Formats: sequence, structure tokens, C-alpha cells
Amino acid sequence: MENFEIIARAVIIQDNKILLCKRKDRDYYFLPGGHIEFGERADEALAREIKEELGVETRAMSFIGTMENIFTENGERHHEFNVFFSVELAENRSESCEEHLCFAFANIANLARENILPAELKIILSSWLENKQIFWASQLDILK
Repeated sequence: MENFEIIARAVIIQDNKILLCKRKDRDYYFLPGGHIEFGERADEALAREIKEELGVETRAMSFIGTMENIFTENGERHHEFNVFFSVELAENRSESCEEHLCFAFANIANLARENILPAELKIILSSWLENKQIFWASQLDILK
């Protein structure tokens, strides 16, 4: 089976740390966010997901880039587009409101050591943190 997905993701930075998300049954992190529903704006989807997952409102949000990713998980092929926003939360919070998720702040200086998927995202995030340039990236190009 093949899945095409569009996902809004948050880059939340507080005190030189970035908020990461993990399903409790997995051993890797990803950025907070979730699927954009049909007819929903990407920024609205992200605000909804953050409210559902962290129980907090977003204060400010700005588009920072897009990344294409293709992978296979549990025998299913996925082709996803991740739309990234820099997000400020109305209050500092990292406790999950959903049983299957957990959140943790990771030191930006140690980002390369974290098990984040897609792995190429660490390269893209490090570059964005340095230059704040809007990015477009495809995992297909990065792996060449």
C-alpha cells in the first residue's frame, strides 16, 4: 500500500533547546505536528495539533520551509511533504496530552547526536538555525 501525506511540523526553540516528539513505541524522534486535513490551512492544522498534543495555544508562527520524504514503514510506502513553521507557544510546556506520545527538549548544540527521522532533517535544521533562510529539501536530493 502507498500513502501520500502532507504534514505540518513545528520548530519550537526555547533556551537553546528544540522540542522533539516521540511515539512511546518507537526509538526515534520527529518534530511535533501532524497531518493536514482536507480543506485545512497548514498553519491552522499545526495550531490544532499542538493544542491536541501539548494542550497549549500557539502565540506566533512563521513558515520556514518544506521537505519531501519517501520511506517504507511496516511494509507500507510513504511519500510525505512536511511543511515547517517556527512556532512560539503561549506557555512553556513539554508534557504530552496524548498517551502514545512523549516530548523532550534537546540541546541544539547536540542535535546531530539525536535519533531524529528523517535523518536528513538534522542537516536542514542545523542550516536553518544558522542562516534562517527558507528552505526546500528533498531527501532524494540529500541522499545523492
